[in-house]
Amino acid sequence: MITLTTPFTPEFTPYLPPNLQTKRALYFDIETTGLSAQSSYVYLIGCAYEEEGTYYLTQWMTTEPAEEKELLRLFFDKAKTYNLLLHYNGTGFDLPFLEKKAKRHCLTYPLSGLESLDLYAVARKLKNYLPTEDLKLKSMEQFFGFTRTDTFSGGELIEVYAQFLGLYRLNELTNHSKEQEVTALGHVLLLHNAEDIKNLPSLTVLLFLQNLSKELHTEHLQSASAITYNEIPAFSKPDKLSTPIPAVLEVTYVLPFTLPQHCEFLLAFDNKEISLQLHTDGTVTLLLPVFTGELKYFYPNPADYYYLPLEDCAMHKSVASFVEKEYRKKATAATCYTKKTGVFLPLTLRTQKNTQQKADSTDVEHIVSPIKKEAQKDSSLPCFYSDYKSNFCYTPYTDEFRAEQLTLLAKSILNAYF
Repeated sequence: MITLTTPFTPEFTPYLPPNLQTKRALYFDIETTGLSAQSSYVYLIGCAYEEEGTYYLTQWMTTEPAEEKELLRLFFDKAKTYNLLLHYNGTGFDLPFLEKKAKRHCLTYPLSGLESLDLYAVARKLKNYLPTEDLKLKSMEQFFGFTRTDTFSGGELIEVYAQFLGLYRLNELTNHSKEQEVTALGHVLLLHNAEDIKNLPSLTVLLFLQNLSKELHTEHLQSASAITYNEIPAFSKPDKLSTPIPAVLEVTYVLPFTLPQHCEFLLAFDNKEISLQLHTDGTVTLLLPVFTGELKYFYPNPADYYYLPLEDCAMHKSVASFVEKEYRKKATAATCYTKKTGVFLPLTLRTQKNTQQKADSTDVEHIVSPIKKEAQKDSSLPCFYSDYKSNFCYTPYTDEFRAEQLTLLAKSILNAYF
């Protein structure tokens, strides 16, 4: 059995959401000789953990198949001192494989009693906004800029491990004459597993992204500046809006995190795009496209309103009851509105339909506007739509926007997508 423990520094500041920050986290990954626990076995297990502010990597690798039970026992003894497991697709492969192996070797399986967090499952939820070819671990690492020198896949390493076993036995029989070759093959096997695991704490950037709306606070706001059109569109400008009319509002926050390279996410909104940028120094930038024109504000409780066709707007019954009957109608949800011409910013989405590329090819509808109702109640962020059925909610923009309003707006947008 080969056992190694080495310290390392994650490339991204590891992030856990508030409800998990008190947990003792163990990141792990396994290497096997095949996909079936019945016909193959696990030959390498690695795990990463933090002790007194330093991250360590521990790896166990068998030098013969008969050591599999001992390998499992060593990892299980380590794991049971933690209460949170983090992995990448461990739910689909690693954990079921280890459970079957524990049963086969008559070992107590302690992992079922630990809370489990699969970063691959988080990536799947964000797949529509991750500009990667696929959701493989190496694709995630490449997008976020994490270092990797290993070039092998897990499948390719099966043959490498077979060569390692043969040379390891031959080396013992020939008085260590093959020491250099054995060391080289062992390095290839250990490196692949080591880089898989060392990047797992960094890949909690996926959790950071998923929880970004909760991490933004007014005190983190650094600036908000308008990027203007070269030519002012021909429309009536609101009184409180200075000229020229902005095309994009750039909102910048500074948070305590680091990334090895700049990352950008393009979020479709109506017929435009919102740009979310994560910078290496902890800066988070939102580029919000500006809509100029006419939108509608829909009043709640249509039963309390009349719709006035000539004015094309709704009016409360306390006032509209004085309008002659032929010029008023009972308002419906679709006609209970007032119109406003001006400059608007994206606020949130009413609903969003995503087609998940799953094996079952099912369509999943996400209700993604919990903050919309809060914003609707907050007169500082009223919701405007192009029509009643529109999924895209806007809010009026003036150059008097307060920091609190900007942060509520930023949170609502991030909540809608992530």
